[in-house]
Amino acid sequence: MMVAVRVRRPGRLAVDAAVGVAAALVTAAGRWDKVAAWLPHSVIVPLAVGQGLLLLGRRRAPAAVLAAVTLLGGFMLAFGYPAGDAIFATCCAAYALAVHGRRAGGAELAGTLRGAAPVLAAAVAVAVASAAPGTRDQHDGGWGSFTLGALIAASWVLGYAVRTRRDYVAELRDRAARLEAEEGERAARAVVDERLRIARELHDVIGHSISLIAIQSEAAARSARSNPDAVPAFLSAISAASRQALAEMRGVLAVLRPDAEAELSPQPGLEQVDELVASLRAGGLETRLEAEPMHLPPGMALAVYRIVQESLTNVLKHAGAGAKAGVTIIRGGGTVRISVHDDGAGPSGRASSTAHGIVGMRERAAAYGGTLRTGARPGGGFEVEASIPLPEQEAP
Repeated sequence: MMVAVRVRRPGRLAVDAAVGVAAALVTAAGRWDKVAAWLPHSVIVPLAVGQGLLLLGRRRAPAAVLAAVTLLGGFMLAFGYPAGDAIFATCCAAYALAVHGRRAGGAELAGTLRGAAPVLAAAVAVAVASAAPGTRDQHDGGWGSFTLGALIAASWVLGYAVRTRRDYVAELRDRAARLEAEEGERAARAVVDERLRIARELHDVIGHSISLIAIQSEAAARSARSNPDAVPAFLSAISAASRQALAEMRGVLAVLRPDAEAELSPQPGLEQVDELVASLRAGGLETRLEAEPMHLPPGMALAVYRIVQESLTNVLKHAGAGAKAGVTIIRGGGTVRISVHDDGAGPSGRASSTAHGIVGMRERAAAYGGTLRTGARPGGGFEVEASIPLPEQEAP
């Protein structure tokens, strides 16, 4: 079982001691000749010291301290001791109650009034003591009593203003800390998002290139005996695919280096779809392309290119030998429509919608408010269809 121990800071203890000493000195410095003749003058010193000692607890029990010093001050007032000296400790306690006292619950105004109730009681008690028939203070009964009560109330108001200011500053600091923490979380999320983007780019680049290299290698192996003259062409295609993959990988990974901005090459777009299809044709996959000329923002154009690339990569993986593929990129109804289909065998078993390639394509389409649908074709084969809204300036 853990017990929380509250340790007072040395600085606060020194301040409390200074306040107590000051209150004792001010109280004891009054004119002793005003004390009632039957009351020994020497009693004033213990009363002043008592008030000073009580103020040492003004942080822990401010209401109790206020009641105690008010009782001692009222006793001195009732027997003619100068009012300003007698209530100095009471003013200090009223200030401490406003600064360190526990806030009352409820509505703001009602809570403030409940918190000020002990101060009002102390002010009334001092006013009554100063107006007692036995007092020999210089102030007259009415105005003197009001002045003393107003001084105590003003001390509480000053403390309340100080506390409100401190709470406001603390709230600003807490808000700044929260904003800093939220900014750190946003930065961390941005890092994660960027890593996911890089992972998708690498998946698209490596998956397509490796699939193409595998097809070319198998074709070269088959031709090694039956048609040796065709082998160099396949090897050349493998070399070109490898170099292209390396170049794209460098471009993607360069974003991880802050000094590599000048080395970044343009990301592929609609203009590179022809080259993509040509590389597949060279690899032995008969591919038909129907692309309508259009201008898209670079990010959207990259998304279209990656969707086509991933779809054709899946054709290479799953369609089988002799399959044919078709790519259509058209616009209509304020959207750009991408369709990639083949007449091959399709994936073995039911295609999973959670496969990394399909998830990546769906995320690319969703990033621009689009949708993506995948599935088997009625006549055989597999089809990927994506629809992405065009920007307003590009919509017909």
